[in-house]
Amino acid sequence: MVDLAKEAFSTNNFGLAVDIYERTIRENGPTSELFLGLADSLALGGNFAKAFQSYKFAYRYGKVTPEKLKHLVASLIKSVKQDLDHVGSQIKKKTCLFTCGYCLGLLADPVTVPCGHTFCRHCLEKDKSNYCELCGSVNYRGKLKHLNSNFVLTNLIDKWFPNEWKAARLKKDGNEFFAKGSKGNLIHALTMYTEAIEVSPNDHLLWSNRSHTHASLDQFEDALADAEMVIKLKPQWPKGYFRKGFAAYGLGKYEDAAVAFLQCLALDQKATSAKDYLSKALDKILSALPPDDPKTEALQQRSNPTLLQKLVENNFSGQLLLPDITNTLQDLTRAVKDAISNTGSTSYEPVPLLESKYKEHSSIDKGTESNKLKLPDGSSLDHLESHHLFNSATSSPLPRKRSRNPSLTQSPLSPTHSSPQKLSKSVIDMNASSNKAQLASVESSASSNKTLLDSVEPSASNNKTQLASDPMSADKILVKPKERNVEDLECGLCYRLFYQPVTTPCGHTFCRKCLDRCLDHTVTCPMCKGNLAEYLAERRQAVNIAIEGILETYFKEEYLERCRMNDEEMVELIRMGSGQQSDIPVFVCTLSFPTISCPLHIFEPRYRLMIRQCMESGNRQFGMCMHMPDSDSEFSDFGCMLEIRDVQYFPDGRSVVDTVGGRRFKVLSRGKRDGYNTARVEFLSDKPITGEEMSVVNALQLEIHSAVQYWLTTVPSFRRNRIIQHFGELPEPDTNPSTVNGPNWAWWALAVLPLDPRVQLTMLGMCSFQDRLLALKKIIEYLNRRSCH
Repeated sequence: MVDLAKEAFSTNNFGLAVDIYERTIRENGPTSELFLGLADSLALGGNFAKAFQSYKFAYRYGKVTPEKLKHLVASLIKSVKQDLDHVGSQIKKKTCLFTCGYCLGLLADPVTVPCGHTFCRHCLEKDKSNYCELCGSVNYRGKLKHLNSNFVLTNLIDKWFPNEWKAARLKKDGNEFFAKGSKGNLIHALTMYTEAIEVSPNDHLLWSNRSHTHASLDQFEDALADAEMVIKLKPQWPKGYFRKGFAAYGLGKYEDAAVAFLQCLALDQKATSAKDYLSKALDKILSALPPDDPKTEALQQRSNPTLLQKLVENNFSGQLLLPDITNTLQDLTRAVKDAISNTGSTSYEPVPLLESKYKEHSSIDKGTESNKLKLPDGSSLDHLESHHLFNSATSSPLPRKRSRNPSLTQSPLSPTHSSPQKLSKSVIDMNASSNKAQLASVESSASSNKTLLDSVEPSASNNKTQLASDPMSADKILVKPKERNVEDLECGLCYRLFYQPVTTPCGHTFCRKCLDRCLDHTVTCPMCKGNLAEYLAERRQAVNIAIEGILETYFKEEYLERCRMNDEEMVELIRMGSGQQSDIPVFVCTLSFPTISCPLHIFEPRYRLMIRQCMESGNRQFGMCMHMPDSDSEFSDFGCMLEIRDVQYFPDGRSVVDTVGGRRFKVLSRGKRDGYNTARVEFLSDKPITGEEMSVVNALQLEIHSAVQYWLTTVPSFRRNRIIQHFGELPEPDTNPSTVNGPNWAWWALAVLPLDPRVQLTMLGMCSFQDRLLALKKIIEYLNRRSCH
C-alpha cells in the first residue's frame, strides 16, 4: 500500500495518496514514515492545517530532520507566491531613476549594462545569472569587469544627494571592517553604520547592515529592532524579512522566524538561505513537546492565535502574510486606474509583479536610499518608485519607443551571516541605548514625511489619483532647482541635451546618433579612446533608462525642445523624394534600373550615415547615380531611386544593403549634407502610349523580346547562369506597356546586355518606351551580327 501511495504522490495525485496513507495508518498502525508521507501529500494538496498536524505526529513517532520538510517548504512558497502574484498582476515593472533594481537603494558605483538599465556594481557582481533583473535581457556577466562606472550618473548622484553620498562612504568603511570579521572590527563596523544612519536615516540598507552586524555579535534584540525598521522603510524588499527572521531565530522566537522567512520567500523564491532557515524554524516548531494541559493551550490559541496559526488556518493567504505589500499594490492599482480614466489613456498591460535573484549568504548591502513618500491612506511609497506611475497622454506630443508604466522596483535578496562573536555584556549595553533612541527618532521622522510633502507640495496630498498622476512632486523635494544644471546632461559631441542617451562600456554617455557617426569613422570612444569594437558588433545601443527618465523628469521643457529639434530633422529626411521635384540623398557608384535588384556593400562613413538616416526616418530610399570622372559634375545627370528591402550588418559596422530600383530622375542641382551628396531632382515617367501607337509598340515589344531571348541562348553557359542567378529569368512582355517606367523586361535587358555605361545612361533618361525599344533593336542586331562572326 505504501508503494501505491508513493506512486500516486509521484504522479501528483495527492488526494489519492492521502486516502491511501490514512487507510494504511488505520489498518497497520501509525509510524513516522506514514505520517510524514501523509503530511507531504496534504501540504502539496494545499491542506496546510491537516498537514501541520500530521507533521507533528510524524515527529512524535520518530526522528524527522529539517531536510525532510522540503515538500512543506516548497508548497508554502508556491502558495504564497501565487497569491502575491495575483494581487500585483496589474502593476508593471518600472525602474527608478537613481535606484538599483537589486538592492532598491541609491545607486553606488553605477554600472549600465547593455540593455540600458543601471545597477550598483556590487549588486551585479553578486548576481551570477546572465539576465537583467528588470527586463530579462541577456547580459553576459563575464564582461562586467570591462564595464566602467557611468560617469554621468556618478556625477549627478554626487551633486544631488550629498547626504546619501556621505552615508554611502561611511557604509563602505563599515563594510570593510565587517569583512575582517574579528570582534573589534565588528564593533567598528557597528559605529560606522550608526554614523551613516544619523546622516541618512531613511536608508534601509544601512539598517539592514547594522541588523546583520548586531546578529553577528549575538545582539539579537537590537538586530530584530533594526530589521523591523528595514521592513517599515522598504516592505517590498525580501532581505528585510530575512534579517527579521534571522534575529527572531536567534532569540528562539521560531514562529515569528518562520513567518519572516516565508515573507522573504514570497517575494523571492530563490532565496536559498531563507529556505534553509525556514526548514530549521519549522523543525523547531513541529518538534516541540505537547503542552501539559492541551485543553488550556487550545483555548488560548483560539482566543489569541499567533500569526503563524492564523496563516495555517487561512492556507497562508498573501493578504495576511504581507499586508503592507498587498495593500500598497491594491492602492496603486486603484490610483493608476483613476489616473488613466482621467486622462483618457488606454495603454495598460498586466505583468508579473516581483521577479528577483537571491544571492550568496556572505555579503553586506552596498546601495543607499533616500526619503519615502507617504500616500494619503497611510501606505508608503519610495519617492523614486512613485516616479512616472503612468504616462500622461498630454505629457509630450512626441512619440516614444518605450512606455513608462507603473511598478514597484524589485531587487534580489542577499542575506548574510558569519559566525557570531561573543562580546562582553558592557559592549551590548553600550549599543542598546543608542539603537533605541535612533529607532524612535527615525519613526518620528518617517511619520512626518506626509506633513513635509503637504508643506512643500500642497496639491500632492489632495487625493490618491492626483498623487499618482504627479509623482514628480516627491522628487522635487529631494533635488532643489539650484542644484540642477542642464550642462551635466549635455552630449560631449554635439554639445546639446542628450537625445536617446546611450552609455558605452567605458562609462561615457552620448546621444545615440552622435555616437553612431563617430563609430562610422573609428571603433574607439570619442572621449577616452577605449576600444568599442565589441560594443559595435553587438549593435544593441539601448537607451539609458535612468538618464532618459532624469531628462523627462527634471528637465522636461528642455527635453521637449530637444525632441522637437530631432523631429524637425526627421521630417526633413522623410520629405525627401515625396514630391515631383525633391531633394534626395545620392549614392555615387554605378547605374541602377527600375525593378532591378541592386545589392550594395556600404563601408564609407558618409554612406553608413546616409543609410542609417534613411532607415531611421522610415523613408528607406535614396538615389544612385553613376560616377562621372571626366565631367565637372561628380555624378551623372540621370539616376534611379533605390528602395531598401533589407540591411545586414557586419561586426565592424560595414553592411550589405539589399535594394531594388524604383523611380527614375533627372538632376536639377547638386548639394551636400552630412558629408554625402544630395541633389534636387525631377522624377521622370514615360509618355502615355495612344491607341493608334499601341499596336505598333506591342508588335515591336514582342520582336525585341524574342531577339533578347535568342541573344541569351548565344551567351556561354557559365555567364548565362550568373546572369540568371543575379537578375533572375527574363520577364515576360507586358500586355499594358503604358506605365510610369514601362515593362520590366526592357530594364532587365538593359541591365544584362554588354553595353557602354554612357549608352545605358542615355537610355535611362529616355521618356518614351518606343524610343527605348528602337534603341534596343539596334543594340541586339549589332550583338547578334558580332556573335555570328
